[in-house]
Amino acid sequence: VSTQSTGGPRQLYTSTLRIYYTPSTKMLLLTTLLACLVATAQATETVRMSFGQRGLDFAEDIAVYMTDIIRDIILNELDIPSMAVSGATLSNLEINQMDIPRPQLTIVPNTGINMKSDGVAVQLTGNWQYGWFGGSLSLSASVVVDTTAGVKADMSNKRFVTEYRGCSVDFYSFSLDFHDFLVNAVVNQNDVKNELRVVVCDEIQAALDNTVNGAVNSVPQTLEIPDLPAILFSPDRNPTFKSSYIDLPSRVSAVSESAFPFTADGISDEMDTSYMGCFILSDYTINTATYVALPKNGINIKLPNDDFATNSALLNSAYFKDTLPQLYNAYPNTAITYRIWNLDYPKVEFDKDLLMVEVPLRISIKVGGTVILSVKMELKTKGSVSIAGAHLSGAVDSITHTTTVATTLIGAVSDSKANSVMDSVLKKTIIPDLNAELKAGITLPIDEWVDLKKSLVQTHDDFLKVCADFSLTEYALKTIREIVEKEVAAFQF
Repeated sequence: VSTQSTGGPRQLYTSTLRIYYTPSTKMLLLTTLLACLVATAQATETVRMSFGQRGLDFAEDIAVYMTDIIRDIILNELDIPSMAVSGATLSNLEINQMDIPRPQLTIVPNTGINMKSDGVAVQLTGNWQYGWFGGSLSLSASVVVDTTAGVKADMSNKRFVTEYRGCSVDFYSFSLDFHDFLVNAVVNQNDVKNELRVVVCDEIQAALDNTVNGAVNSVPQTLEIPDLPAILFSPDRNPTFKSSYIDLPSRVSAVSESAFPFTADGISDEMDTSYMGCFILSDYTINTATYVALPKNGINIKLPNDDFATNSALLNSAYFKDTLPQLYNAYPNTAITYRIWNLDYPKVEFDKDLLMVEVPLRISIKVGGTVILSVKMELKTKGSVSIAGAHLSGAVDSITHTTTVATTLIGAVSDSKANSVMDSVLKKTIIPDLNAELKAGITLPIDEWVDLKKSLVQTHDDFLKVCADFSLTEYALKTIREIVEKEVAAFQF
């Protein structure tokens, strides 16, 4: 089922699994609900981030916000030190006016992203000194700066890196006045403009090679998320630049001490360009997380516990007087306890309009510490997940299971009888508790930075697709301002 909304809940028929509320079983809930953020993979693309032109338009908005901050600092706070240029000393330099128009970001197919700043205007005044000669100067210019940058996969360092792929600087107007007839006559302004073209493009290349890639390199490759396995990020191959969108294919792996006993099928899909961006991950990714977080015995629940009252009817043999008389006759009105544990990691599978979760369990019923009945169960779930902003919640619609009797001290118990009895137990324990937990849901760890707007959730064969429009929160804008102010303060002429 694929649905979309412009503000209300979005529904997706999916599966999830909850045995009972404990730290280990909540791990499975978190892993399932965080599927649209956390991914795990190995040797094949399992995560893909895509951005269309509308996403680049949003990036333009951020650029405008940043350049407004830079302009305010330059005009009101920036102190330009004296500098030597071609044997002359320039001092008392002051930028009196700066206009930075909205940049235009477009995709260059098979190459990268082009950024064009059309009509950057600057007015500057100051003094010059050349030997015994000196005086004042003024400069005004209006230029168009056109830059193309690419992104490639640096497989040796396991990072995406930016690459300089071209730059041009053209002048709409240019005036450099030394306020001295002789000096103005001697200085060739075309030579100055050519020199400035080289300087500007060299600075842009240096910014891409050092500042941008330095920021990328400062981001940890291993992400630590509370209650989830550590996640290792790396590119899968070079990004794809198509006419209307960009794909960043990635490998994102849960940190594991052993090899995963399954392989990835890869991702085959295209960006929905009606949204700013899309995020795609394969079911392989979730299985890697559950393999690490919930191996055999990773789910280990004993009842009663702090979350399950000792006066529950399920904890007395009288509950089974009619449904399992063998138990009641052997131990009439006797307290019983349960232990539930998994025999292997939970397996997640995306399919068309469906997310299925399957986990093999062992359930034992005890009297006085002795196991009187033990069964094996293959448990499968189907359910729904809704999204409102960055908050995920949902409900279990159905649970199916196949039960096999492993051991019995109460006489012969058929598999079908055990299956019927366990169905009754599940309806009293797992489903109500799971629905309560899913209804409460979780807030994704992006809500501090991003407000999700219109969104789309789809499941396909072996992968999940989430597309959305988004905007930055006040906290994100505040953080960007702090970063920009720090970078401008550290700028060296």
